[in-house]
Amino acid sequence: MSAPLDSGVRRGAEVRCPGCIRFIPSDAACPHCFCGPVPPERYGAARELLKSGVDRFALAARTAALDPSQVEALAARYARQWGVALRLIEDARRIESRLVQRGFSLDMEDAWAAALPMDEVLLTERIAPFSPLPDSLAYLSNKAPDADLRNLAALAWVHEGTASQDARATVRYLLHQDGRMAVEAMLALTRWRNAFPVRLTPDERERIRLLALGVLDVPGIGARAAVAWTRVSREAPPSVVSAALHQGLYGTDLDVRFECALALRDEVEVAQALDSPDADTVTFVRRTLSGWGSPLLFPRLKREGNERFVQEVLRDLPFPPPEGALDALLTVSVRTVGSLADELLRLAKRQSFHAWGLENQQRWARWARSVLRDLPAETALHFFGWAATPGDTAEPPEEEETEAMWCFLEETVHAIERGAEKDRIACFKDFLFVHFLHHAGVDEQRRLNDWARDPYSGEALLEALVMFPSRREQARLPASGVEHAARLLMAVWEGPDQHLLVAPMSRVARQWSAYSGREVLVEAVWQRFQSHPFERGLLLAAFAGWRDRLWEKQREAEPDALVRFQAWWRLDPVGLYPHAEQLLAEVTLDVLPRRLRALWAAAEETVGTRPRTASLSVSKGAWALLHGVESEDPRHLQEMEAELAYFESRLPAFEQRVRTTPSPPEESNIHRDFLDDTHDALRMMRERRDRRRAHEEREREREIERQVAESRRRDQERRAEEERRAAEAREAARLVEHGKEQARALANARMLMTDLQPQVPARPLDREVLFPGTSLPTLLQYARMLKALQGGADVLKLFEVVGLTPATWATQANAWGQAMVGRPELAIRFSELLQAPWA
Repeated sequence: MSAPLDSGVRRGAEVRCPGCIRFIPSDAACPHCFCGPVPPERYGAARELLKSGVDRFALAARTAALDPSQVEALAARYARQWGVALRLIEDARRIESRLVQRGFSLDMEDAWAAALPMDEVLLTERIAPFSPLPDSLAYLSNKAPDADLRNLAALAWVHEGTASQDARATVRYLLHQDGRMAVEAMLALTRWRNAFPVRLTPDERERIRLLALGVLDVPGIGARAAVAWTRVSREAPPSVVSAALHQGLYGTDLDVRFECALALRDEVEVAQALDSPDADTVTFVRRTLSGWGSPLLFPRLKREGNERFVQEVLRDLPFPPPEGALDALLTVSVRTVGSLADELLRLAKRQSFHAWGLENQQRWARWARSVLRDLPAETALHFFGWAATPGDTAEPPEEEETEAMWCFLEETVHAIERGAEKDRIACFKDFLFVHFLHHAGVDEQRRLNDWARDPYSGEALLEALVMFPSRREQARLPASGVEHAARLLMAVWEGPDQHLLVAPMSRVARQWSAYSGREVLVEAVWQRFQSHPFERGLLLAAFAGWRDRLWEKQREAEPDALVRFQAWWRLDPVGLYPHAEQLLAEVTLDVLPRRLRALWAAAEETVGTRPRTASLSVSKGAWALLHGVESEDPRHLQEMEAELAYFESRLPAFEQRVRTTPSPPEESNIHRDFLDDTHDALRMMRERRDRRRAHEEREREREIERQVAESRRRDQERRAEEERRAAEAREAARLVEHGKEQARALANARMLMTDLQPQVPARPLDREVLFPGTSLPTLLQYARMLKALQGGADVLKLFEVVGLTPATWATQANAWGQAMVGRPELAIRFSELLQAPWA
């Protein structure tokens, strides 16, 4: 260390040149910058002159020309500044002792010698607030006022292996510089203490390789450089690097030997460091040997291991563990408080229980028998969940594997049993509890029955049971677990104190009312509902969230709505009104009276506890009765009238009970008593009944009037019929008489035309056929026709007798007239015949 007043001028027999700050022989000109010789005591004054602008070639003469007082003042000012810098240099010397290389403090001294003198105010502001500096490398690397000092502190801190990320970043930056700093950064980053935390980039690795190869021949750091090359390289080291490593391995420096042994993976040499007094070294060796899977480590672990030893081994232990590792770890766990459960669980879960093999499974089973029941309940469950999780193979587990798994199950039961309520709740909510439920046998079911009735943890268990079918699918457990879930739920329900399960089960069923796998549990509850009638109320209250699904099953099993109503309305927690709606939905008139009577009875029974619900149900029934009354179906009209009369008789007393009975909190959502609605329905039914009776009266009067009118009509019809019959009789008599007259006229005409003869002598001309083929061919017949016509005989009858018609008569009469014109004798004879009497 320089004396305070020599200002860092002397270094052995040499003195510092004020011009270029190099060390040169005393009393001689500088061979480097050609500055003249300056006495050491005037060095400070010379530096002050140089900084003020004096040329270095004239520096010696100008310094010699100064007055002694000037020399003293300038030297004292420079000495004060050098004293400030000297404190930083002393800190650098302390730090340098922690580095591999030397010379950093001398470099820093040269740097300050070149920078001084400077403005005193600036120097004071820059350094004085930090003086004196603490010895902490963390402080120096972050807050030292000099950049070189911060770099040196960062290097020393990284060498120790405890540096911050900022310090490591600084050293990684120095790696890419030149000279001693870069080499020291290489050595710091590749020390064994930094083997784990530092992650180097490819560029940094290549830089280290180049630096290491460049200093392999440098004494003192060649072996360390070879170690650095090995640390960042993945290929086999070249011969020069290998030679440097072996040279360091057989050297005297224990730290270098240890580094080389690590680089060469010499397990025997490295294992010797297990006895090192340095705890960090021992930890590193344990981790290293564990990562190598060294057989030298595990016997010592089994013999001397403790919790920290196990944790250090597990951090880098290869997997699957080497032979002897698992046995040593489990042995230490048995004699360690807490049994290293978390560490062993992480190790175990790295592969399935099946993949560990039968021998290791037996080791795990023995360990479980020894410590599992004393572990926290949730930790024990996690171990069992790991042991019970099926492997990736589709093959069923062997008998030995199953027995080993049962060891975990039995000990887990004890761990949960002795655990506090919060521990049980955590276990029941854990997804791994699905494995516990899946493998639960008769003994475990008895424990589940007891746990479910616990007032604190029971609800969490019930939730796990309800979620079991869904979680079973997620855990990819065998399909047989579906029926097992129903058996477990009923096993928990079975037994005394079922009322303790109602409230928590109701909350769970309502919360998890819609999820996959629920149907099998609903079916189990329904079977219980059918087979245990005395439990139906508790079942409906406990499984209120599944009430709709149970009701659907009831409807499928019983089609009669009245039977369903009688079976459910007292038990169902939803109350009377929903069942009243179901009872009266789409009801037909033939069954309405029976259903209404059942509803009235249920309402009268309910009104004492839930008056508004009962009144609402009665109102529903009243409107249904109104519908029946308004139907006007004559087949059921009398029944509807009777039911209305019964309803009118029961309503006043019921209304009084509704008004006087206080409404319980369960009816807080019903804000009125619905009596007005019931009275509205009753009023409408009465009005309908009155209208119907008035209509019936009018119909009776109309019927009487109709009957009277009908009687009158029948009398009129009877008289008209009598008159008609009399007229018919008269007409018949008239027709008979007319027929007789016609017969007499026909007989008379026939007589006249056949028997009537003229009372004169006959002549041949009378019977001469003049018109053959006609009705009157002879003159006698023609004259007889005219004589008969003159005598008043019926003309038509005469025509009928002779076969004439008015037309043919005219023809023949015309023909006879023409004949008489042509034969006068005919006319004369015709005249004689007409004038002669006929008889």
